[in-house]
Amino acid sequence: MSSDNPRGHLAFLIHDVAKRLRQEFGRRAARLELTPSQARCLVFLAVRPGASLKALAGALEVQSMSVLRVVDGLEQRKMLRRESDPADRRALKIFLTKAGEAGVERVWRTLDEIIADACDGMSLGDRKTLKNSLMSLSSGMQAFDLEEK
Repeated sequence: MSSDNPRGHLAFLIHDVAKRLRQEFGRRAARLELTPSQARCLVFLAVRPGASLKALAGALEVQSMSVLRVVDGLEQRKMLRRESDPADRRALKIFLTKAGEAGVERVWRTLDEIIADACDGMSLGDRKTLKNSLMSLSSGMQAFDLEEK
């Protein structure tokens, strides 16, 4: 498709934008005194309160030991708490605290700032079109999840 200009290939462009977003978020998250993994953990728990360590590890795409370090660090900062799962006393459920909820708000504000800065030269219509196109692309790619099962 784009063999004459591989950098113009849609797959390359999406990868490049995602990489740059992760890098810039990492820089700005440091100002929040959060690692990118900690920030992602907080956001995941805001959407899925009471998630298990296994679900959290899957969402962060890390091993259980790595997610434990993230959870331990956030728990020390009183941003989350662990509770025993009444259905399985060996399992834990993880919840945000008020400090964790405030952290989630700071993460979303930071992401909003990054996107606003990156899209500064785009019209509101172009931004809306981009968002809708990415949502359609994401929906189309969900078919790949079904193929794996």
